[in-house]
Amino acid sequence: MTTAAERAGTAPWTEAQMIELAARGLGKVDAQGVRGVTLCSVDEIAAMAAVLALLGLPAIPPGAPVPDTFTETFKGVSRP
Repeated sequence: MTTAAERAGTAPWTEAQMIELAARGLGKVDAQGVRGVTLCSVDEIAAMAAVLALLGLPAIPPGAPVPDTFTETFKGVSRP
């Protein structure tokens, strides 16, 4: 029996599925630049964000200041 999430296409991914979705989205951006960004699916974008979070990149909410510890943790990443 399938769950409502599975029928809606929103069931959780396996780790392998998440990494593949993220890599496919990244491949579109890498190959086509800005045009590739517009070709990414919502699932590919969500998977890319999930992989970044798993790698330790902290989320900064819209309009929030960049934490002072952010640049110490991610040296070499320039602030706008």
